[in-house]
Amino acid sequence: MLKCGEPHYEQDRFQAIIVAMSILIAEDNVAQRAYLREILEKEFPSHQPVLEAGDGEETVKLALEHKPDVSILDIQMPKLSGVKAARAIWRDFPTARIIFWTQFPHEIYINEIRKIVKSVDPPPAYGFIHKNNPESRFLRFVAAVLEDGADMIDPAFKDSFKRPLLTEFEAEALYYLALGLSNWAIARKCSLSLRGVESRLATLYEKLFVSTAEGTPHEAYDKLAYNVRTRAFFEALRRGLLNNDELEKAAEELEGWIERDGKKFIEEQKREAKKR
Repeated sequence: MLKCGEPHYEQDRFQAIIVAMSILIAEDNVAQRAYLREILEKEFPSHQPVLEAGDGEETVKLALEHKPDVSILDIQMPKLSGVKAARAIWRDFPTARIIFWTQFPHEIYINEIRKIVKSVDPPPAYGFIHKNNPESRFLRFVAAVLEDGADMIDPAFKDSFKRPLLTEFEAEALYYLALGLSNWAIARKCSLSLRGVESRLATLYEKLFVSTAEGTPHEAYDKLAYNVRTRAFFEALRRGLLNNDELEKAAEELEGWIERDGKKFIEEQKREAKKR
């Protein structure tokens, strides 16, 4: 029996075990968060308590503080998206097991998740599932990631997880194309040569149009028939590599850059004129 004033080592160890067996739910929709808590507490009674976060910043804080056995993250949350929250969690807690539970399975998010997972050594166990799945499938996903450390991908999105990964430049370039920037402006924005931009965009087009038969009459015809930049924009929209929220943010940021670069360009022109 512990006496008054003695360290409560056993009690502290027991509390640590409880925390280590927890599950974290990150969802800004209160009703959906309550639904997840109910089914997870019933299905996984040994993994308690079930922790809750209503935004991305709180998600990161709770995950790093409690080190839950598995975290279930919505992708679109206030303050910090589920993808950015996962990046922050894996940076300081690389063995974290995370399931992305979302109704916005846009390829822009899938591309970022794959890049983040690839950057972690060793790659962590994770899952990706649409919210429209039946409860039984969702619980199987959780069990596989939580108990087996398996990667679980919703069958509806298998193809998206197999496509070539886009680099940081390629992902950004899609927004520049959508917003109408010329290669010249992209070169200035990214501090690249014009040739460097053209080469990188050519690689981006190859990734977007992998079905195009190279070296065939079809390829020659397509080059004449299509505006490749407009087609790339359409393909990015179709696959969810662009979305309205991110496009609006990019447009605001670009507007500020255009104003600054325009002034810079005028000064450059003045200096060039003086040299003549």
